[in-house]
Amino acid sequence: MKKTLKATMLVILSLIMCLASMPICATESENQITPRLSHMADASFSFDATSSVGYIDATYTGYSASFVSAKLTVTVEKRFLWAFWNDVGTWTATSTELLGSFYHEMSLNGSGTYRATFVLEVTGADGTVDVVDMVIESKT
Repeated sequence: MKKTLKATMLVILSLIMCLASMPICATESENQITPRLSHMADASFSFDATSSVGYIDATYTGYSASFVSAKLTVTVEKRFLWAFWNDVGTWTATSTELLGSFYHEMSLNGSGTYRATFVLEVTGADGTVDVVDMVIESKT
């Protein structure tokens, strides 16, 4: 009887832990995130690195009723000693287009693992700001 009770409790606890780890407010797939935001419908980001150039691309779709402007900041870093990162550079761009797209090529320092941290800030007509961020790694 005690073994059956322990086994049942273990199964119930496992199910609760699985349910608790599910996302509630956003879904993420590939390099696109679609959170519940006030001033934009979605955003997508990509970063591809070669030994000499990092290709940065981001797009977003604003809501016509509330969108005012978008600001994208991308910081690129290169991994060294397996756990540390050196800053390669930062790029910032702004747009007032409802359907926006950003593209930039950044010089890189040879082969290795690079990561790009994207921060997209979308300002609405009421003055509030939606923020979407994502980190993408690319190996050369």
